[in-house]
Amino acid sequence: MKEKIKALLTDSMWSIAGLMLMNVVVQFLVYPVWNNHLGSEEYGNILYLISIMNIIAISVGSACNYARMTESATKDTWNINYNIILMASSVIVIPVMLIIVKFCGVPMTVTEAVTFLILTILTMWRFYADVEYRLHLNYKGYFLYYLFISIGYLIGIVLFKVTGMWALALIPGEIAGLIMVFAKGSVFKKDTEFSKESFKEVFKVVIVLIITDIISNIVFNGDRLVLKIFIDGTAVTVYYIASLLGKTVSLISTPLNSVIIGYLAKYKGNLNLKFMNLVTVFSLAAVVIGTLLCTIASHILIYILYPQNYHEVKQFFIIANMAQVFYFVTNVITVILLRFSKARYQLYINVVYAAAFCAICIPVTLYLADMWAFCIALLVVCILRMAVSLFLGYKDALAQSQK
Repeated sequence: MKEKIKALLTDSMWSIAGLMLMNVVVQFLVYPVWNNHLGSEEYGNILYLISIMNIIAISVGSACNYARMTESATKDTWNINYNIILMASSVIVIPVMLIIVKFCGVPMTVTEAVTFLILTILTMWRFYADVEYRLHLNYKGYFLYYLFISIGYLIGIVLFKVTGMWALALIPGEIAGLIMVFAKGSVFKKDTEFSKESFKEVFKVVIVLIITDIISNIVFNGDRLVLKIFIDGTAVTVYYIASLLGKTVSLISTPLNSVIIGYLAKYKGNLNLKFMNLVTVFSLAAVVIGTLLCTIASHILIYILYPQNYHEVKQFFIIANMAQVFYFVTNVITVILLRFSKARYQLYINVVYAAAFCAICIPVTLYLADMWAFCIALLVVCILRMAVSLFLGYKDALAQSQK
């Protein structure tokens, strides 16, 4: 038991270190460079565009990634099924992104639109590609994967300064990660002949997860979308900076979930009430501790990274970070549910989340056009998301105890 706990902690540290390194480079180097060179309004527009990209790219890439990890818990998985879905998605995304570029409300040159499209496709494949390391519980490889991506982003900063094209700050990093997997990994190689039955089975799960992730990512990125549409680009910048530490912590959920689902895939037991009680206690403790640490860190790091914005945004640190910490903790809960419960629970949670966001955040921002009102509304929605996740977990745990 001690060895398993030690292995879990070690793998978690490698996993968290890799993704945190990448996000530190993005959040604390690339983004401030954009802000300093382009100003608050244009920087807000870029954050808005990245949110649109994330809704599509992360949803498809992560859905394929998590579908494969879930499938691996019960049977062998085949590269061909997931690679076909990703290739088809890369084709479909071209007209979708061109329509978005046309009507998103942010003026772009042809070159900017093309680089934005390329970045979207590369990001989609990159989010899937780390399954190479998760399948084999190779978290040192996982760390190196994100180290390569981080180095690519550092090169991208130089390209941005030379060309003035913001997407070039990220494209080299996405390419670096994919090259590593193509060169050293196996998930992009043909491993079996195409089977219609096998593909249909995988496709059904992936589609459910894509729809679920799109809903989740629309709401996760909804702060930028709503603030841009109903207020302006500067409001996007203010909220983003205020919630930066919370969002950074929420990104830990991805590597942490990678480790959790990797180990849960090997575990053959069922969900029970004792386990759910532990999940609830640890979740609430994580919210309190996470909010406190993020607020303290915000006063230090935002003052250093965004001195021109600090006095404007510091009033929102507590509430903005708390919403993001609730989101992060709930992500961990949903991964546990993904392993033990029905895949459609992910859809239920995010449909409720999206409905609450539309019913609360959008009207509040539309009619009040006030940052405080938006922050409170988003916090309420994130709390509701956690409550629904825990409710579904207890529902299944009770059902198991009665068998």
